[in-house]
Amino acid sequence: MLSDDRQAAPFLEKMLRVLPGIVYVFNQTTQSNEYANRSLGDVLGYGPAEVQEMGSALFPTLCHPDDLPKIGAHFQAIQSMGDDEVLSVEYRMRHKDGEWRWLLSHDAVYERDETGALLRHIGKATDITDLKRQEAVFAAGREELEVIFNAASSGIVAFNSEGQVARVNEHARHMLGGLSDPAPFEWPEEISFLDSETLQPLEASADPVRRALAGHALHSETHLLRRTKDGPERRYVRIDTATVNHEASGINLVLVIDDVSNEERNRQVVERKSRLDALGQLTGGIAHDFNNLLASMLYAVDLAGNADNEAERKEYLETAASSVERGRALASRLLAFARTQPGLASVKKTVDVCESFRTLIRPMIEAHIEIRLEVEDAELRHYCDQNQLENALMNLVLNARDAMLRSGRGNRIDISARAVRASSPDLDGKQRGHDRSGEIPRPGAGGESFRYVEISVADNGPGMDDETLARCTDPFFTTKETGAGTGLGLAMIYGFVSQSDGDLRIYSEVGVGTTVQMTLPRGTERGVREEAVPEADVEKGGGQTLLVVEDEPQLLQMITSVLGRLGYVVVTATSGQEALSLVEGGEAFDLLLTDVVMPGKIGGFELARRVRALRPDIPVIYTSGYTGFTASEMGEVQAPLLQKPAPPSELAEVIAAALADA
Repeated sequence: MLSDDRQAAPFLEKMLRVLPGIVYVFNQTTQSNEYANRSLGDVLGYGPAEVQEMGSALFPTLCHPDDLPKIGAHFQAIQSMGDDEVLSVEYRMRHKDGEWRWLLSHDAVYERDETGALLRHIGKATDITDLKRQEAVFAAGREELEVIFNAASSGIVAFNSEGQVARVNEHARHMLGGLSDPAPFEWPEEISFLDSETLQPLEASADPVRRALAGHALHSETHLLRRTKDGPERRYVRIDTATVNHEASGINLVLVIDDVSNEERNRQVVERKSRLDALGQLTGGIAHDFNNLLASMLYAVDLAGNADNEAERKEYLETAASSVERGRALASRLLAFARTQPGLASVKKTVDVCESFRTLIRPMIEAHIEIRLEVEDAELRHYCDQNQLENALMNLVLNARDAMLRSGRGNRIDISARAVRASSPDLDGKQRGHDRSGEIPRPGAGGESFRYVEISVADNGPGMDDETLARCTDPFFTTKETGAGTGLGLAMIYGFVSQSDGDLRIYSEVGVGTTVQMTLPRGTERGVREEAVPEADVEKGGGQTLLVVEDEPQLLQMITSVLGRLGYVVVTATSGQEALSLVEGGEAFDLLLTDVVMPGKIGGFELARRVRALRPDIPVIYTSGYTGFTASEMGEVQAPLLQKPAPPSELAEVIAAALADA
């Protein structure tokens, strides 16, 4: 300890020299620093003698002119402040080299006279020039981002964890009806999304904003938006979402809204024209077919009336009856397409139906064409009209057979069945009917969803080009020669599946083959349609890196978003060559998830072979809309094949299993 003032004075002097910042004692009488440590000269570039020489002219000489009034007010406030108070002020002082330095001073009473008047105050000033520069850079960056945010042609709405609108750009405010509320605020109740056919507000389970807030990812969904409760103005918007979870700002969801009214109306005009064209073809086709049937009946009845004997009359009447039967079958197919036929739904084991169908169809198919059957669960049951399902399977198999025979390409038809979850929220919505409970099941959070049976017919035939694929379900559209087909086969299948509250998807690659998926409601042992069941928890990753290869940009974006939400880090490539370059360049990853059919010389199977040559232990998962690949076509790398689009739960399960086995 210091024993007396003679020891304390040198000690304090040395302490003041080493303390960061300027320490000073300001004399109110002389209006100058009575004491200042060395830091004053260090900060401003002046030596102690120069500072001493300036005296009371220090502030008038060196302080920024714009800050002098502030300094004067600060000194005035010091006169009246309490002994325990501390006052602060920020100001600029000119360095000897001419640069302005920002200082932050904290001042307190040091000494008063017997009347209480202030004689001296003590203070400490810190150089905050670097901090001010950083603040300026941050402010400029924030202003720049704000300009970009408000200049974006899309409406951008950010929600916080409470479901309130935390940020909204100018375009979104305008698009949503001129919102002027300061953020945060609740999503306006007067804004609603309508059913495009009935113009009635969507149920809560279909409302895109409520679904997004409940945890569903939205990707380019188009909805009809009404900005006011009873207003006539409506516009079509495309909505995408991104989960953020930014703890510092509290934002956890971003909604991107694009006004696509013109594009949607143009699309509807084109669709309406296409429907009219299809209706014209349908009407002409029906008229043609029924005209032939009526002609056959007319001639048969006329000939029966003029028959010379009973046997001849019976033959003509049988011909007329056959025409009536053909007319009844045609009417049945038309009703299935129009979705007005009641249908006799029942429950059957899927494996029994498929095996029975294979026995039925085998004699009709050429011997060189192999028919393979795979049902993953012998206890799997489906709920639909069994006769229509059999007709649908027969149409699909015969179509595949005809395509292979016409092209001379292909020798295999695969019929498979498996249990699946909904491929889209709309499919579950069909099962819920008119449920208006307003509850929206959260994915993987204790919600409920329906289970389905997916029955696929895949061939390794010639495949379809984009134009044929786009029109293949149109009524009376056929690629067969005249008289070889009515063009109602796929249209009838589409009608049957839709009538069954199911979903029809068709995938085709020219030179590879075609896969047709029929997703149908699941049945129970009690012979009724299965109700919704609790969703299983989705197995999430632990930060592993996945190399995802997909040539379709929008699908790649969606897969990346889904995998990110599942806890994986994603590295992307849009071709086999790009992916191979990444691997050869030393890119670190834990699993390869690749499309099979891609442009260029390196497809999914070849990519997997080359990656395994470099990384022998890397797990591989294939994805494809077409699923008719054989083990020999996969080649050296045998791996799971996911059918696109794979639900997130299935994707998560297969990835977790592959990583666990690695």
